[in-house]
Amino acid sequence: MALFDFHTHTTISDGHAAPLEMARRCLENGYAAYVCSDHVDETTVDRRVPEIVDACMKVSREMELPTVPAVEVTRVPPERVAWVAARARSLGARLVVVHGETLGDFPQPGLNLAAARCRDVDILGHPGLITEEAAETARINGIHLEISAAGLHGLTNGHVAKMALLVGAGLVLDSDAHRPEALLTTTRARQVLEGSGLDLEEVGRISANSPFEILARRGIELPLPAKPS
Repeated sequence: MALFDFHTHTTISDGHAAPLEMARRCLENGYAAYVCSDHVDETTVDRRVPEIVDACMKVSREMELPTVPAVEVTRVPPERVAWVAARARSLGARLVVVHGETLGDFPQPGLNLAAARCRDVDILGHPGLITEEAAETARINGIHLEISAAGLHGLTNGHVAKMALLVGAGLVLDSDAHRPEALLTTTRARQVLEGSGLDLEEVGRISANSPFEILARRGIELPLPAKPS
């Protein structure tokens, strides 16, 4: 299967490798595209989004790998998520991830629901103990809930999968990689999805369909592998 990963970081924010280095490992691992989604907040969005866009253009020129500039809206008060997401889009971000209420750090109450209500958001990253209300709101607005391959952020993957299946919300697997070695492989992707309590049919459906749903929602057309019928 071709790998998609909408949540990765570089030295533009708090990652440990430059975009080109991350992109090279993505190519080696069989990724269908490289998505650079560094952290932004109210104070960094104006500076970092142009850097992300420029980095993706350089990768596209130097490597045979499609690229998508994106952001992860991080440590923003719930009432400001919509503004930061819209600002990032206006500056060239094609996809928006929001740093959800993960148990891996200090969750902000109300953040999941605020992100789920925002139509500029595409993925609610590692949403922790997400409520049924937030999951249902995400479904209504076409926002995918993230299964995370990143350490403590994945503590609640089983709960996230359960809530998504309960309300019919979309699920997507991401690495949240800050180093090249943390990027997904096909084997690792299947392990994390199955470890979230998903059966093989659900694993196959998420792997094959969810990335295309996310890209199609924003009209992103890349030279991607044909979607399985």
